[in-house]
Amino acid sequence: MPTPEPPDLRAALEERPKTAWRALLALAALFIVVYGLQEAADILLPIVLAMFISVASMPVLRLLQRFGVPGPLAVLGIVFVIAGILAGLTGIVAGAVASFTSNIDQYEQPLNLLIVDALRTAEAYGLPVERTQLLQLFSPDTVVLVLGQTVGAVVAVASRLVIVLVTVSFILLEASEIAAKLAAAFGTTARPDGPFIGVAGQVQRYLLIKSVVSAVTGLLAGMWCGIFGLEFAVFWGVLAFLANFIPSVGSIAAAIPPVVLAIVQLGVPEALGILVGYIAINLAFGNIIEPRLMGRSLGLSPLVVFLSLVFFGWVWGPVGMLFSVPITVIFKLVLEGSEETRWIAVLLGSAREAKEVGDAAS
Repeated sequence: MPTPEPPDLRAALEERPKTAWRALLALAALFIVVYGLQEAADILLPIVLAMFISVASMPVLRLLQRFGVPGPLAVLGIVFVIAGILAGLTGIVAGAVASFTSNIDQYEQPLNLLIVDALRTAEAYGLPVERTQLLQLFSPDTVVLVLGQTVGAVVAVASRLVIVLVTVSFILLEASEIAAKLAAAFGTTARPDGPFIGVAGQVQRYLLIKSVVSAVTGLLAGMWCGIFGLEFAVFWGVLAFLANFIPSVGSIAAAIPPVVLAIVQLGVPEALGILVGYIAINLAFGNIIEPRLMGRSLGLSPLVVFLSLVFFGWVWGPVGMLFSVPITVIFKLVLEGSEETRWIAVLLGSAREAKEVGDAAS
């Protein structure tokens, strides 16, 4: 006669198929969500941009209302300023790309000589370099193709500018009611304001500081390029401003095009000077000023930052990389607002933050 299984073991065996099915369903749901994000990028990206702009603009809206400006009039003024900024950035990018494309012939010969010199240097040191692939990579046709795709992306964003501005308007008009809605939706007896109290303020602070630091970084980078007489200095400043939202990788990517153009247009010493300026600006703001302004509460693990860049870059392309870290930071802040999900926020955070949380718990 077989010995009956203990009740706990029997329950565990019965629970196994349920756990496996839950894991499969979660995995299937994840694939569906990712596929939906990719397919709906044309709709989601303008909305995400509008949400970030709105959150960063809310302190300005409250300041205007504090000075007695009526809410609708304050929102109208903010939207007009945002429209001017976005239109200006779009015009700068499109104008610089169009000008460079029309004058590509004057850069062709210096660029070819530079490639030949690089190939000779690499061969002299025994470095394996594919001559044909390198020439194709930096050929005028390839450059024009990349620039054409860039203009297409800029035009696509500009065509959805109305959607962004209308969405910003509605979000700002309902800004005063959002806190009450969150409290009514998620509030409990223990926490009447809801589990996400303070998250909006932290997100606003992050976006505001990041925007200001990126703007100053772009301004200094553009001025530095202009001091050396590099063409399209304003465009390089705008590129540095946008790329600064992408940590680590963005600063490097923003420095490469102006340095390469400086080698072709000005020479190696001037290119080295521009490179040194970019390094100094990014070291000062990226490693000293910005961390001090941000504080430790918004720290992310370097691995999480890298994975978010890869994921959102794969889902939404280069524009997704701009949004990757802000979205991850917001996700982390929301998780911190609930006791049940705070452990996930700790895993997403930096090692220093996790140590401080552990010390506080002990």
